[in-house]
Amino acid sequence: MKSLRSQISFNTVTSIAIISALIITLSIYVYEKLYIEFVSTEVNAIGENISVDLIDYINEPAGSFNQTEVLLRLDEYEYAETAYIFNSQGKLLNVYIGQAGLKARAKPNAFESNVDGSQIFKIDTSSKASNALEDVNSITALALGLHHINNKVVMVKTIGEPIYPLGKFILIFNLQEALRDSRERYITLVAPSVVFFICLSLLVSVRAQRKVFRPLNTLIKTMDSVVDDKNYDVKVEETEREETLALSRAFNNMMGNIQAASEANQQKNALLEKQQSQMERLANFDALTGLPNRQFLMKILARELTKARTNRSELGLLFVDIDGFKSINDSFGHDTGDKFLLHISVIMSKLLDEAYTLGRLGGDEFIIIAPDIGDPKTLEDMAAKLVVAVSRTHIFNTLRLDSGVSVGLALASDCNYELSSLITNADVAMYKAKGSGKARFMWFNEEMLADTKRKVLISTRLSSALENDAFYLAYQAKVDAEQNIIGFETLLRWHDDVLGHVSPAEFIPIAEQTDKISLISMWIIKRLEIEAPRLIKSFGSQIIISINLSPQDLNSERLTQFILKGMRENKLPAKNLEIEITETAYMNNFNVANSFFESIKHYGCQLALDDFGTGYSSLSYLTKFDIDTLKIDRSFVNNIGISEQSELITKTIIKMAKSLNFSVCAEGVETREQAAFLLRNGCHALQGFLYSKPTPLEDVLATSRRRAL
Repeated sequence: MKSLRSQISFNTVTSIAIISALIITLSIYVYEKLYIEFVSTEVNAIGENISVDLIDYINEPAGSFNQTEVLLRLDEYEYAETAYIFNSQGKLLNVYIGQAGLKARAKPNAFESNVDGSQIFKIDTSSKASNALEDVNSITALALGLHHINNKVVMVKTIGEPIYPLGKFILIFNLQEALRDSRERYITLVAPSVVFFICLSLLVSVRAQRKVFRPLNTLIKTMDSVVDDKNYDVKVEETEREETLALSRAFNNMMGNIQAASEANQQKNALLEKQQSQMERLANFDALTGLPNRQFLMKILARELTKARTNRSELGLLFVDIDGFKSINDSFGHDTGDKFLLHISVIMSKLLDEAYTLGRLGGDEFIIIAPDIGDPKTLEDMAAKLVVAVSRTHIFNTLRLDSGVSVGLALASDCNYELSSLITNADVAMYKAKGSGKARFMWFNEEMLADTKRKVLISTRLSSALENDAFYLAYQAKVDAEQNIIGFETLLRWHDDVLGHVSPAEFIPIAEQTDKISLISMWIIKRLEIEAPRLIKSFGSQIIISINLSPQDLNSERLTQFILKGMRENKLPAKNLEIEITETAYMNNFNVANSFFESIKHYGCQLALDDFGTGYSSLSYLTKFDIDTLKIDRSFVNNIGISEQSELITKTIIKMAKSLNFSVCAEGVETREQAAFLLRNGCHALQGFLYSKPTPLEDVLATSRRRAL
């Protein structure tokens, strides 16, 4: 028969071991559950952001650079296993395999090659849920949202709006290793303490041989209360008897450690909740202004559009862009620019009713959602208030900053309550307002959309024209007083198979906006390397061939170095070249321009200031220009014989140029009266339709041969 002492010792040790195991198991379970919830929330936020970013690239070819670049952002996450991009037809466009995925690939049968060569994750299990990941068809069959499958978090998101999905994005996070590592660390830390307390309890129980019943009963009751109340902050009375004292102290120490572990778990839970709250805010609100960000705005707008469609009410959208912000950002730095954006967002927020939602799309672009609009004039009044409030001089950080806003207005009913079309319409109207002089608002109409579509088509065809060599150069002659050809201005022409003849006045601004202008300028330089020698051979080594550079060209290190290399290697006849740049472009890029022009003049290239009289037109600026020729703008030449003021300005420009030892060229000469006036007042060179229209090279050379005969 077992002794009471051994029975007490056995019971005590068993109880402590069971309770410790239960607490450790419960702690591990709670911790892992919270960790999975936290990661699920993070995966959902990551998937949401990537799904939004993929909207612009979903229609690109499978495996495109932009799609891959977006997916590579998952490299930041250690347990990101795989990600898939599907188009709206369910075709796999791109696959991402992360660090967790690479580890899994090292295991047998972890991945299979599909028919098309893509790597597909395969889970070796017989359950229906896990088999859902065995092939692409099963992956795409998963419902939208989060799935927990075999210690994996699978997120399925729609790319685009759920109503009109553009595709599907699937992200798989592997939690198995993370949970295993966490569990092993926890057990390693807690196990020695548990073993220690069990041993200590055994020692106490062996010595507690006398008068143990009363302390044991007290201890049992205390333990029962702990089980019932889940209150670990309890202690038993410590008696004077050696055995019960040791047992009581052991119990109290155990409860103290359990209480400490419980408090630590509570702190971890509080930290996880705080981090979850921060993640939710970062996912939905702009970090700078505190306004709803693009992702959250799209959710709000989708909800309001659904409500408006159901209630047959009107919804308005204001697309707001800050005029002059880039200049402020470039001139005073990004810190000042960010603070100025916050300043403007506060001004706009104060003007809006509570029913309106102001959010930041990104950069200096904002949108305002105005639900339940009874009268469209309400939007006009609000837009007018915004324009007046922002379009003024702001005293900010001891700086006087001039700014304004261009606002585009659009109604949901005009686009059948379709989200992307509504935003596009308001955006198009905003750009129309900006192009019409800024600091104003404009309503969207269908003509704007047609104009925008043409611009998009031109932008797209520009790339094709560069690839297929669809441009050609035309040359307009410059003559002296005796009508001898002394030079040519190189002009770019484009005849497209789809668009037909496209005017430079139409495609050059688009090329500048889409950063294609420097590529076009480089094409001109390459072509000129071939054609310039032929012109020089036909018209003599004294002729000057002019080329125009855009303001953006001056900031293109690649282009300027390409031009200098051509002159250095004698591919470009530098002594027969003249670079034309407008005075406004020169002044806006003064430091960069001077450095570049000093280099080209070293090789003998000349410099002309184009469209003089329409920009800064200041003697103080001219004294800083190391130029050779001043070109009088055609707006003054056109008014010769019509406006005495224009004639006086033209005379003044010629006299001023001569006093500074500049050569003078007048462009846009179309009548003999204009030519006589210019020559009479000392103009050196004339250019215009009176003498020559822009003509392709072969026609120019043919004319030269006929004159020679």
